[in-house]
Parts: sequence; structure tokens; C-alpha cells
Amino acid sequence: MAIQLKRILVAKDLSKEASNVIRYALELAHKFGAEVHVLHVMPTVDHAVLNMVAISMGPDKLAKFNAENEAKLAEETRKQLNRILEEEKALGDFRLESEPTIEVHHGEAAPMILSVADRIDADLIILGSHSKGKLHYAFLGSVAEKILRQSQRAVFIVPPMVGD
Repeated sequence: MAIQLKRILVAKDLSKEASNVIRYALELAHKFGAEVHVLHVMPTVDHAVLNMVAISMGPDKLAKFNAENEAKLAEETRKQLNRILEEEKALGDFRLESEPTIEVHHGEAAPMILSVADRIDADLIILGSHSKGKLHYAFLGSVAEKILRQSQRAVFIVPPMVGD
């Protein structure tokens, strides 16, 4: 049976390695005629910090402030990811059957990535790993490790600086 990729989920932060991970996704999408879905998960603020800020600011003002800033940050993140996608498409010879989609969500990264992968029925999840200095070879990033352990889907890990 031949490997078929119809939907690729590339979960990406905004590190300098973002373009490498997206490059792999675009290249594989080109070769397999797959759709590319780019996901960025923005971390939520710790509850203890939110409680302290709510005490000084007031819960209603904090809720309004959070909603306004989360929307602005999500839009800026979408723009950055779109720029990375456009740069990579211009650098490579990628003929994609459809334009990549971009999603930005708030939450805990690993569960959100797995949830989006299930929702879009991804055939492959592509993630970057982060260099942790001398510990790099002993541990993957905690998100990548959680995805590898919990996913029932194929997972492709791109180490830092591969493809430069």
C-alpha cells in the first residue's frame, strides 16, 4: 500500500526555525498533492498570575483587556505566519493544489495540536524540535514529546537548523 498524504498539519511557533518546518510541509504537500494547515497555539497566562491581576484591575476590566489583546495578538501571529508561508513559497518551486490555511488558538499546545489534527483528519503532523544545548540529544521539546506519545497519527519532527 502506498503512502498517501491528503492533509498535513504543521504546528509552529514563531521561532527562527519556523521557516524550516514550513518548508518541509510545503515540499511534502507539493509531492503528495496534500493540503497544508498551519497551526500556532498561543499559551494561556497562568491562573495565579491572572488572579493577582484581576484583584488589582478588576475581573471585568481584565476580561475585556484579555479579549482585546488576544484578538490583536492572534491577528499579528496570522500575519507573521502568512509572511513565512509567502517567503517559503517564493523560495521554492511549490505547486500547491490549495492555499495553506492558518489557525491561531489559545491553550495548551499538545492537546490543541491533537484536537486540530483530529478535527481536520490530518494524515501527518509536522513539528519542530527546539535545541536545548547539550541536552538536545537527550530530550525533545516537551510539546513534541507529548505529541509523539499521544498521537495516533504519523508525526514528523524537524530538528533545528535542518534545511538551512
